[in-house]
Amino acid sequence: MSTTLLNGIHSIAPTGEMATLTRSFDWTQTSLGPISQWPEALLILVNTILASRNPMFLWWGEELIQFYNDAYRASIRDDKHPRALGQKGRECWPEIWPIIGPQIEAVMTRGEATWNEDHLVPIFRNGKLEDVYWTYGYSPVRGASGNILGVLVVCTETTSVVLRKRELLLEKQRMADLFQQAPAFFAVLSGPDHVFELANPLYQELVGPRSVLGKPVREAVPEAVGQKFIDLLDGVYTTGVPFIGRDTPIDLARNASQPLEKRYLDFVYQPRREADGTISGIIVLGIDVTENKRAEKALLQSEKLAVVGRLASSIAHEINNPLEAVTNLIFLAQLSPPDAIRPYLDSAEVELRRIGAITNQTLRFYRQNTHPRPITGEELVSGTLPLYQGRLKNSDIRIERRDRTPCEITCLDGEIRQVLSNLIGNAIDAMSPAGGRLLLRTRQATEWHTGRAGVLISVADTGPGMPMSILGRIFEPFFTTKGTAGTGLGLWISKEIVDRHQGTLKVRSRICSRSSGTVFQLFLPCEISPVVSS
Repeated sequence: MSTTLLNGIHSIAPTGEMATLTRSFDWTQTSLGPISQWPEALLILVNTILASRNPMFLWWGEELIQFYNDAYRASIRDDKHPRALGQKGRECWPEIWPIIGPQIEAVMTRGEATWNEDHLVPIFRNGKLEDVYWTYGYSPVRGASGNILGVLVVCTETTSVVLRKRELLLEKQRMADLFQQAPAFFAVLSGPDHVFELANPLYQELVGPRSVLGKPVREAVPEAVGQKFIDLLDGVYTTGVPFIGRDTPIDLARNASQPLEKRYLDFVYQPRREADGTISGIIVLGIDVTENKRAEKALLQSEKLAVVGRLASSIAHEINNPLEAVTNLIFLAQLSPPDAIRPYLDSAEVELRRIGAITNQTLRFYRQNTHPRPITGEELVSGTLPLYQGRLKNSDIRIERRDRTPCEITCLDGEIRQVLSNLIGNAIDAMSPAGGRLLLRTRQATEWHTGRAGVLISVADTGPGMPMSILGRIFEPFFTTKGTAGTGLGLWISKEIVDRHQGTLKVRSRICSRSSGTVFQLFLPCEISPVVSS
C-alpha cells in the first residue's frame, strides 16, 4: 500500500484542537509509529474524522488505538481528554467495556455493524460516573483486500434530549394524574365526529358504566343527540368560539336498564387548537351541580319561610287594628238604640273589607303559580307593598311611587314578589327607626348591552348607604349585615330567581352627609321563558 497521498504530502491537514493534538502527539510511543509511516487508509480516515463537525471516533488495529475529533471531545471532557488520544480502548474505557467490548469484537471479528438510539452508556466524567445517553453506530473499517482494520464510531450524545423526554413523560404522567383526580368532569374529544380520546373518572361517573373511549359522542352518549348537545359541539368545532353552559339540564341514563335521569351541569366546550391554529377537537370541562340545585331549592324554601316569619308580625298588626275597631263598633252598637246602630255597622263593614283585602293579598302573595303569567310592574309592586303598611306607618317612612308603563312581563309572579318583598324589607330596615323616603319606580326600559326590551323596577331608600366592602358581597350566600337577625340568603336567592327569569339585579349605593342611600334595579325582559323550579 502506498504511504503517500496524491498531493505528495503525508500529514494531518485539518485545523482545530484535535488536529493540532494529533499532529503533535508522539505516535512513536504506540504501535502505529510516526504519522509518516501510517498506512494511507488510516491517514485518509483520520483526516476525514478531524475535518467533520459530527462527533466521530476511531479505534484502529488490534490494540484499538483511539482517534477522535473536536465534536466528540465535548462529550468526554477533561476526565479523559487529552489522554484518550492514542490510548488503547480497553485502558481508556474500563467502566463501559462490558457494554461496548462485545460490540467492538463483533465488528472486528465478524464485520457486524451496530446501531443504537438513546442508549445508556455511563462514562467517567466530571469526577464521577455519569449516566450518558448516545445515539451511535459502530462500522468496520476495511482495507483494500477487505480485511478489517478498525472500528469507526459515528455518534451523538443525546443525554439532554433523553432527560428532557423523561421530564416531559413525567410531566405528562403528573398531568394525567391530575386529570384523573380533578374535582370536575373532564373529557377530550377529537375530530369533527367528537370521538372520545380521554375521559376522567368523574366524567365516567356522570354517564354511568358505559364504554366511551374511541367512540363518537352520538354513539357513546346517544341520549345527548336529541338535547342539542351535538349541535353545540359542532358549533364550537366549526367556529372556534367556546360555549359556556350554566345550570344546564340534561337527561342521562346511568345504564341501559335505568330510565333517564335529569342532571344539571355547569360546563364549557373549549376548542383544542394545534400549533398551526387549526381546531382538532374539543375539551369538555364541568361540574355536576344537581345536588347544589336541590340544596340553590331547599334554601329557597327556607328563605320563603323566613319571609313568612318576617311578615307575620306586620300582617298580624294590619289585621289586629281593624279587628279591634270592629269589636269596639259592635260594642257601641249593642249599647245604642236601634235607630243609631246603622253607622256603627257600616263602619264595621268597612273594617271587615279591609281585613278581607289584606287576607286576599297575603294569599295571592304566597300562592305559587306553576306557569308564568303576564303581569305589569305596577301590579307586582302593588301586590307586595300592602304587606308592609304597618311597619311603614310605625317607622315614619314616606312612600313615593311612580308607575310609567303598562308593559306586561311574563314571569312567576310569586317569585318576583318574593324578590320585591326582600328589597322593600331591606330598604325599610335601612331607614328604621329614623325614617326616610321609600322610592318605588316602574318604567319601560331597554337593556343597553343586549338591546332587550323590558320593565325596570327600582327600589330606593334614603338610608345610610353601604361601603364598597359590603356592596361587593351582598349577593354572597350567608353574608349579612344584620347579625343574628339576618339569614344572609335573601339577596342571594333573589338574584337566583332573577337569573332564572333571564333578568338582572343591580345595586348602587352612596354614603354622603347630604344624600346617602341605596338603589336596587330589577330588570325583567318582556318576552322570556323563565325556568320553573322542579
